[in-house]
Amino acid sequence: MGLSLGVNLLPGGFKLCSFNCPYCQCGWSTRKVDSPALASFRFPSAAEVAAAVGERLRELRGSGNGIDSLTFSGNGEPTLHPDFPDVVRAVLEVRDREMPEVRVDILTNGAHLSRSGVVGGLNLLDERYVKLDAGDGAKLREMNRPLVPLELEDLVRGTGLLRDFIAQAMFTSGSCDNTDRASLECWIALVGRLRPKAVHLYSLDRRPADPGVRAVDRGRLEEIAREVQVRAGVAARVF
Repeated sequence: MGLSLGVNLLPGGFKLCSFNCPYCQCGWSTRKVDSPALASFRFPSAAEVAAAVGERLRELRGSGNGIDSLTFSGNGEPTLHPDFPDVVRAVLEVRDREMPEVRVDILTNGAHLSRSGVVGGLNLLDERYVKLDAGDGAKLREMNRPLVPLELEDLVRGTGLLRDFIAQAMFTSGSCDNTDRASLECWIALVGRLRPKAVHLYSLDRRPADPGVRAVDRGRLEEIAREVQVRAGVAARVF
């Protein structure tokens, strides 16, 4: 994404995510994310987010420093924000006014594509990066441990509603491993089925929630990238 300014839509001080991935740098998910629980959290309003983004963009422009993108990310899943579409529209308005050349992207786990307004908000953005670590239901539960009802076919249906997306795949070994041949066969088949614009592969760079999770070396990631390019016909990059 080049030089990216992160935009966190979630309450501060704790992780708030619908996945409980063992490799997560934010640690384990300990908060419920059902509707009653979300109603008890204090999310920043669309106006507050837009004001903060606008202030920062003006600071950057005033200092002669540019950025390539604004990225919705943070300490959990950004589409959990109850007014997600409104936040997207507010940030895009600020971007268009203050720094129109900058892309607005998102990192999402894709677990809430059936929620009202989420797909519409995502499709307003310049780029959508959707997590895709597994090619079958058992591996999805191992790698991502969803805290909401979610099946692999839900992700298939949901991503089909997006105007396009880039799949972001974390590969790990050790106590949580998706690099074995059976797992790769299922994952490559799913990539071919979903036909994302591209696949971005990466591995651990920070301390994971589960200390038994191990990084996959870059050489192995490059091998997987070449295989998915040849067999699924989707461009792949390693980070």
